[in-house]
Amino acid sequence: GMGDASDIRVFDMDIGKVGGLICYEHHMTLLRAAMAIKGEEIHCAVWPGWWTVERHLGAKRAEAGARACDIEPAIREYAIENQTFVISSSWYLPPEEIPPDLAREMQYNLAIGGSCLVNPAGLFVREPVFQQETIVWADIDLEERQLAKAYFDALGHYARFDLLSLNIREEAWTPTGPKPMGRSEAQADLGRRLAELLDRYAVDLQTLEERLESLLAKGKLHQ
Repeated sequence: GMGDASDIRVFDMDIGKVGGLICYEHHMTLLRAAMAIKGEEIHCAVWPGWWTVERHLGAKRAEAGARACDIEPAIREYAIENQTFVISSSWYLPPEEIPPDLAREMQYNLAIGGSCLVNPAGLFVREPVFQQETIVWADIDLEERQLAKAYFDALGHYARFDLLSLNIREEAWTPTGPKPMGRSEAQADLGRRLAELLDRYAVDLQTLEERLESLLAKGKLHQ
C-alpha cells in the first residue's frame, strides 16, 4: 500500500548517519534527493536478487554478475550522486530450499545473491558475491566522503537551490486522519484566521494595513 513520508528517515548512529531504500525506490530521483538532503552517510540498499534485463525492465532472468542488471548502475550512481557508502544486500536462497512449485516464480528465481559494498566514488569496495550465503563486510573511512564532496558536492553549489527545490511532506497520516493541507488550502485557512482576529478585536482590514505600514516605516517591524 501507499505510505507517507514519516518513515523517510536517516538515523544518527555512532558509525554515521544511516538510511535505506528498497528495490526500485533507488530509481526514484526525488526520493534519492530526499535522502541526500537528510544528510545520509551510509546507505543500505535491499534487492530481491540479481538478474539480466532483456529489452525492458520487466523482462528479467537470473544471471550472476550480469552487466545488464540495473542494480549495478543504480547503486554506483547513488553513491556518487549522494556521496555515500552503499551497502547493497541482494537476496540469496539456496536452490534446495525453494519449493519445486515456486522454483519458476520470478522473485524466487532471481534470489542468487549479489550483495556488495560501494564507496562514495562509485567503486566497489567489495564486489558482488553470488550463489553463496555469506557476510559481505569491509572497513570504511568516512573521510572518503569529504574527499568526494571536495570534488563534487550534490548539496553544495552544484545543487542550485535558487533554481530547484524539493518539498518533503514528513507528517504521518492515516485513512481516517485529516487530509494534508495544500498551498491553496493553507492560504484560505490563513484568510479565515485573519478574519476571525479582525472581528475579535473590532479592527477593519484597512486600519490594520495602515498600522502595519506605520510600524514598517518606523523600523519597528520587518518584512
